[in-house]
Amino acid sequence: MAGSVRTIGTHEAQELIDKGGVDVVDVRELDEWATGYVPGARLVPLGQLKADPDGARLGSPVLFICERGGRSLQAAEVAQARGVAEIYSLDGGTAGWRAAGLPIAKPGTSSATGSAAEPAQDDASPELEAVVGANVKALRNQRGYSLDVLAGASGVGRQMLGQIELGRATPSLGTLWKIATAFSVPFSALLARPGSAETRIFRAAGAKRIQSADGRFSSRALFSPDDKGGFEFYELWLAGHGREDAEPHAPGTRENLVVNAGRLVLELGKERIELARGDAIAFTADVPHAYINPASEECWLGLVMTYPGAEPA
Repeated sequence: MAGSVRTIGTHEAQELIDKGGVDVVDVRELDEWATGYVPGARLVPLGQLKADPDGARLGSPVLFICERGGRSLQAAEVAQARGVAEIYSLDGGTAGWRAAGLPIAKPGTSSATGSAAEPAQDDASPELEAVVGANVKALRNQRGYSLDVLAGASGVGRQMLGQIELGRATPSLGTLWKIATAFSVPFSALLARPGSAETRIFRAAGAKRIQSADGRFSSRALFSPDDKGGFEFYELWLAGHGREDAEPHAPGTRENLVVNAGRLVLELGKERIELARGDAIAFTADVPHAYINPASEECWLGLVMTYPGAEPA
């Protein structure tokens, strides 16, 4: 039997979240989400929720959040119609949460206050967009592909490819994987920066992350793609209740994964494996696989990838 909808204030919502066990769902759009969200929330835009409520996999209790409170009430009605027993809506939304001085998180970062400045970028290194763009264009020219040919091979739109090559668009992880697959090159080939392969420091303050389309998963390269090494090393982040589905990599590709914070469920083909903080796993990643955060807390992972036939430098 469906329950009633309760509208609650920011401090009661904070207590509910801190207590744990509540599914916090932000129903704003992706561009709004990117400006900051309530820690522990996951993004399900209202239009998506209405179109596919079953796909949203709503928990109970569930707390809906939007920008000021209107859309969360609409989302609550959808949940009520689906029979969710315990439903809450945040009065004043994210704007009220921010105004109350409560923590705001941003995709790919740990929690921060609304007034926190964005990390400064490393001026000594080219911006990631420019690096990726130059590499895509170079690979395309080497193979004699037109933009139309690459678009057909990768499934990425011609206009988007053009913007990527010009350094005017930040491609998502999924888009980069599609392009790398079309060229039959490792993911790192798109991230290689010009210059020396000598000692390099990867400052956290200057980190440039690549995000999934919904902003709930990000990857940070912790290696030099241009040093021709036999491995790739990444720091991965999953928002609370986040999920990232990965296509099969080249046959024989191996992943070594360690959970640094939070919990992870790894779907590997038809197998489902639960991992806690400190747990590690090594597996062959040439089958469909997915990284799933089953909790409201963030999940941080370390990932080492090796490709078949790769020899350490």
